[in-house]
Amino acid sequence: MRYIVPTVFFALCACAAQAGPWPREKGVVFTAFGGNFLLSEGAQLPVNYDPTFYGEYGLNGTVTFGVDYHTADLGRIQAAVFFASFPLGEPVGPDVFSAQIGLGARMDPLNPVEHLLRGGVSWGRGLDSGWMAIDASATYGDIDQLWRPKADFTWGHHLNDRWSVMAQLQTGQGYDDDTYAKVNPAVIFHINDRYSVSIGAVHALTGDRGSALKLDLWTTATIPRFHATE
Repeated sequence: MRYIVPTVFFALCACAAQAGPWPREKGVVFTAFGGNFLLSEGAQLPVNYDPTFYGEYGLNGTVTFGVDYHTADLGRIQAAVFFASFPLGEPVGPDVFSAQIGLGARMDPLNPVEHLLRGGVSWGRGLDSGWMAIDASATYGDIDQLWRPKADFTWGHHLNDRWSVMAQLQTGQGYDDDTYAKVNPAVIFHINDRYSVSIGAVHALTGDRGSALKLDLWTTATIPRFHATE
């Protein structure tokens, strides 16, 4: 395979919105879901309970299909985007690049359903015992007719076969035209080859500067390939 990256990178890079530039292997399904709990007093924006679901499917080892669902604005806004990601050229040394295009919708109780178009690029580098990645995207809504940018900066380190640590800076523009920044350090326990649990904290650097604990469950599975028999 041309894009040789340890399999655990795929799981660890799959955060709320994007999953770094490494393609999912053919037939492999990855899911991540979770949210925040034990919010600090007064925490509302940009940190709230924020339940999320993220899924990927490796089509052929190069193209990856996925879905990204999340809530915002105290849970009043729901958004889902179906996307495809693909490599940008060959890896340059340890550096890997990819692009993403997606279509989706945003729903809230006060407005009609808004259709979304999302485009993004990612960069990643595998380290001796970890990885770094930058995921940048912009989402366009056909009602407000604005491009809303988002960028995540991720660093991870593998302590051993069972434990890893990760830190992420999440930045972007919210639906109320506010800008936000959050930090999310986490510890990951790899139960086995299929399941991992991430527990950490999230703290807002903007808005009300609220905090919470964060819990996510990640799963990886391979869809069996059925062959016709004569």
